[in-house]
Amino acid sequence: MLKEFLKWFEGDFNNWRQASSHPTSFAHILLKHEKIGRSKFHVTQKYNHEDKPYRDKIISIVKHKDLIVVENDQCNLMFQKQGDVYRGGTVPGCIFKETLLVSRVELGPNHYVVIDAGLDPVTKEQKWGSENGPFIFDKKINT
Repeated sequence: MLKEFLKWFEGDFNNWRQASSHPTSFAHILLKHEKIGRSKFHVTQKYNHEDKPYRDKIISIVKHKDLIVVENDQCNLMFQKQGDVYRGGTVPGCIFKETLLVSRVELGPNHYVVIDAGLDPVTKEQKWGSENGPFIFDKKINT
């Protein structure tokens, strides 16, 4: 299970199909998961029109019982295999940027779908994050 997850997670992803179909709702984003160790990755995320990433971090991926945990310096993500994809989300109650971080993620062999939102911890009102649905990233397949 972990070996498959690592293989699917590694690579270059972008949401060009989504961004070009809905340019007023989604920016074109490049996402890179570069393997730098057995289960460590250098993760960068940037807008296509910019050189510098807006997200740049090192993460570790570990198996814990029947879960796969993506450990990072903010809020860990926990995944479980469901059918032919891995579905996951943030550890409940995680605070990021003074908000309750709620992320939902799906990883398949050729796609990565993610939606993040920061909610007010008391009122649960959304303070930041996508208002147009999840970002749908396609994996670049090397030929």
